[in-house]
Amino acid sequence: MFRFRPLIVIASCLLTACTSTFFQPLKTHLASPDQYNIKYEDIYFEGRSEIKLHGWWFPAALESKAHVLFLHGNAENISTHSGLVYWLTQHQYDVFIFDYRGYGKSQGKAQIDGVMSDIQSSREYIESRRDKNKKVFMIGHSLGASMGIYNLAQQPKNVDGLILVSPFSDYRQIARETMNKSWLTWIFQWPVSLMVTDEYNPIDYVSLLPDVPKLFLYSEMDRVIASDHVIKLYDKASEKKFIQKANGYHNSIFAEEENQQIIVKYLDKWSESNVSDD
Repeated sequence: MFRFRPLIVIASCLLTACTSTFFQPLKTHLASPDQYNIKYEDIYFEGRSEIKLHGWWFPAALESKAHVLFLHGNAENISTHSGLVYWLTQHQYDVFIFDYRGYGKSQGKAQIDGVMSDIQSSREYIESRRDKNKKVFMIGHSLGASMGIYNLAQQPKNVDGLILVSPFSDYRQIARETMNKSWLTWIFQWPVSLMVTDEYNPIDYVSLLPDVPKLFLYSEMDRVIASDHVIKLYDKASEKKFIQKANGYHNSIFAEEENQQIIVKYLDKWSESNVSDD
């Protein structure tokens, strides 16, 4: 999920380093797995910054094939994002989804340096309970996918495959494109975008991803992240890379059965084979 409110961005950029405007957390949970009789573990774990982070662990419905870490988009919290990937439990995958600092029940305030640290903390948590006979896969959506590229390029160990759904390639570019969509803000697109950090741009790090299989998934119906972003990232990535066109709008890609089949096909292949054979 990606929401970017241009008028708020302008005001925020006058007061901050601007990157925090990419995060639009919601503290209140809008739903709980209990309401749907879904089996889960309520997880609290300490982040690298010694703040408490919160997440949900959904065990596979049958014997687990592998563990999946999901990095959600920029808005709301896990109560609205978990439905995007919970269905993977029916295909024998454990799913761990957590909230970055400032979201849901996670402590702290969302800002990019800290959130990057939180992603690494979540990886360390999943590694601490990992079945050593099973692989760990990372799936990221939108902002989560873009941040996942930077994180995995910096910390390349202990992830066996990567699925990137609608990542954007450049923070300043996506800020300009979003502001250009409104007649109220298009005139500010260049000055405001220059206040956005370019330190974490996925396009600068995608070639440094580890030698694991990586799937780039995009939709031409996506009106939030243009397919050009995903294709540029794919082109610059190193081998063991795959790209697939999906159906659906930005926030409904995971809901399309055809797209779910694509994701499961790759996960099943990667979990059943040696990484060197992919």
